[in-house]
Parts: sequence; structure tokens; C-alpha cells
Amino acid sequence: MPLRELVPIVFLGAGVALGAGSAACAARPGSIDASASGAAAQPARPGAPSSAAAQPAQAAAGDPAAPGAAAPEPPPPSTEQIARLPPGAAIYASLRNSDLDVAVRELPQIATLLVEANRALGGQDPPDVTLAKAGVDPRRPLLGAVVSAPEKSARAVVDAMAKGVSGNALEKVVRGHAADATRVRLLVPLVSGADPRRALAAVIDALTGGAPLDACPGSTRCAGFDARMPLGVAQGGPAAVAVYADGADLRLDVVLPLFVSSADPAALKQLVAFSEELGGPEGRCSRFDAGPVVSVCLDLDRMGELGATDGYGKIARALSPRSVDPKAVPALAAQGLAEARQNLWLAAPTRRLASDGTLGVTVHGKRNRFVASWALTDASRAGVERAFAAERCAIGDAVVTELLPALRAAFGDPGKSFDDPKKVVTAFEEAGYAAYLTAAAGTWPNLLGVIASALAAGPGTDPDYQTCARYDDGRLVLTAELRR
Repeated sequence: MPLRELVPIVFLGAGVALGAGSAACAARPGSIDASASGAAAQPARPGAPSSAAAQPAQAAAGDPAAPGAAAPEPPPPSTEQIARLPPGAAIYASLRNSDLDVAVRELPQIATLLVEANRALGGQDPPDVTLAKAGVDPRRPLLGAVVSAPEKSARAVVDAMAKGVSGNALEKVVRGHAADATRVRLLVPLVSGADPRRALAAVIDALTGGAPLDACPGSTRCAGFDARMPLGVAQGGPAAVAVYADGADLRLDVVLPLFVSSADPAALKQLVAFSEELGGPEGRCSRFDAGPVVSVCLDLDRMGELGATDGYGKIARALSPRSVDPKAVPALAAQGLAEARQNLWLAAPTRRLASDGTLGVTVHGKRNRFVASWALTDASRAGVERAFAAERCAIGDAVVTELLPALRAAFGDPGKSFDDPKKVVTAFEEAGYAAYLTAAAGTWPNLLGVIASALAAGPGTDPDYQTCARYDDGRLVLTAELRR
């Protein structure tokens, strides 16, 4: 199961789509329809049958989540909770479960992803019912992160295929990169009284192709975890999975090997190593804010690596000797490698203007706002500060005719080839879904010329839609609000 299809499952309900929602982002970065997202899902049960997850979790007496109990909205996750996420992720995401309807209403692409995820899990219930049956606390947000495999390491396998390495020699290369994997962590808040060993059992079935979740510490798979002992471990399908009771949360660690089976010992070793990766967003994604209804932070460099390495894994799977004439493999591998590396080109313009996009949806009564900010570079900071030291706003078509040109002038030279529509369109087509997330992460200012031309030829902007831009402490902040 490729990453593109897996992410909606792993992030069922987390609201920030790893693929579809980001198309709007690339289409309208200047108007903040770029509130792309990445979605969230949930986990597991050692040894319990799948049907166990179908029973609604019972809220403890007096629990604020119980029906009819009035309780104030809890605060956002604490620094300590966010620190349970791994450092160095390409994507950090959160979704406030109590406002899932807002997320779906304001980002329709999320609804599509949730339907796809439910279908993949074999469920027919609406997402909120699925979450309630799993014992998920509707008051607290889901938190998730996606960590890329090392790009330079993973590239070696496809490089070898492109050079005609085959047979035992290729197998040796693959074995040398068996540890290369995409890693995902999800923190799912549970109501008191929910059994973490049975919560969201269907997700484990989907991720591991029905492989059993071996209970720890009894299983031999648990031996390497030492002090950080999970509730259970499963290896099957595309994933190796470890499930933990982590405070009031259910924690799901997922390892998706790029080149070997999920049952390979290297996948289990990666699960053990991943269990030690704690600390949360650092440096480039340190502005990640889990307070909004939907929030995501995208690290530009790591997003490019994630898109590229996901492509390398697809190439290796597609060009197995059983499905392709060995004589055709070198040329096909070379072509696939060039296309996957378009992700790296999009993430590294010769003149970098912004990075580390932090995007979110907030709610103010009946009005919902998209809020986004990007760290500015030495190449763009002075120009943006001069032009947007005072906030500038536009409504309806003025977003395209006034605000977008002002942003383009403030950012200046987009860098080599980034104003070439043909090259940009080709790069997006070949890079795949990750191109849109990379644009949201920080490349969109380099694409303003191409974007402005596309929008000028398209339909007008909603007259009730207001977009504002301002400079704030080294960052460009965009807000968009429906004034209805």
C-alpha cells in the first residue's frame, strides 16, 4: 500500500490531507485556500478480534465526554504532549475532534479523504461515529507526524536499478537499505474507561493486512523495546506497527519499509528505534500550533525528501522482476528516478523565499478563518517587511488583481525556471501529490507568477472572501475569512 493511499488511513479524522486537500493550496496560495492539510486515523488491540472495536467505549461516570455532561472546551495540547511526537518530521498535524464538522465543511477535501479511509477500513459509519465507537475523546485533538526516510540513502537502490544492477547484486543493495522507511506517529486521545488494547482495531487490520497484534511483553517481537514496552506489535501488509498506552492517549507508531517486507527484521528494528524519537517540532517547525480546529506544519526540505523517497519505494515495487522485463528495468528506473526527484527541485529553488508553512483553521462564532504563516529568508525578508509592515487586505477579485501582484513584487525574483509555466506544470505532474504539500510548505512565493496567470484566466473570487497579508517577526502571515 503506497504512502499516498496509506496516509488517509493513518490520519483518519485528523483533518489535514496529505494529498487531495493540498490541490487547492497550489491553486490559490495567495488567497490561502492553501490551507492544505494532512488527515488522521487510529489503532489497535492485542489479540482481540476485529469486532471488538465495533463496540462503543463506555465513558466513565462523571466523565465530561459522557452524553449530557456539560464541560468547558479543554485547552490545547500541552508542550509535554506535543513533545511526544518525533523531531525532524516533514509533517506535523492536529485535528480537534469536537470540530470535525467544521473541518469537513471548510475543507471539503477532508470529507473525501474520510470517506476513502472508511472504505479502506470496511466501515460504513460517519467519521464521528467511527471515532466514538473507538473510544476517542471528542474534546481533545488528535496529533500526528510523518518522518521521511533519508533521501540519499534510499536513492541508492533506484540508482543501482538504473545502472542495470540485478540479481544477487541488487538484492545485496536492497539488504543494505532495508532500514529505509517512512515513519508515522499518531497520538489518539481516549475517553476514560476506553480500553487501549481494543481501540480502533480495524485500523491495525487495514495496516497489516489482518496480521495479529502480538501482546507485549510475551511475544518475541517485544524483546528489543526494553523500557519503552508497547501494548502490542504487528507486522504484515505494508506496515510494522507498535501500539502504546501513552498517558491518556493511544499512541500508534507505524514503519513503512520502502524496499523490504514489513515482516523483515529491519522493520522491527526501526520500530524499536522510532520508539526513542521524542521531542516534537524543533527549529523549522517550532511554530506548530495545535490550538486551531485543523493545524499542520510542513517542513520544506523534509517534505521534498518525503515525496522523493515515497517515489523511490514505488519504483522499486513496480519494477520487480516478476512484473517487468529485466531488460527494461534500467530505463524505467532512470525515468522514475528523474520524476521522483522533481520533489527535490520543487523544495530547493535557487532563490529560496519562504519555508516551514504553518497552516490552520480557527473558528470565531459563525465565521471561520484560515490562518497561515511562513518563515522568510534573507532573500525575501526586507522586501516583504517593507510592503506588508502594515496589514493589507483584499476582498473578492481584488485578491487576484491587487494582493497577489503586491506579494509577487515584495518577494521579487522567483529563481531559475520557477516562472516557467511549462517546467512548473511538468514538475507537479511528475512529482505527484507531494508537490502540492511542498508548495504549501514554502515554495508557493516562487510560483506566484505562474499562479497569477492561472487565476487570471479562471473564475472570479468569492465576493465574501477576504484575504489579508502582514509581516510579523520574520514571517509572512496570511489570513482568509468568509464574511458570511
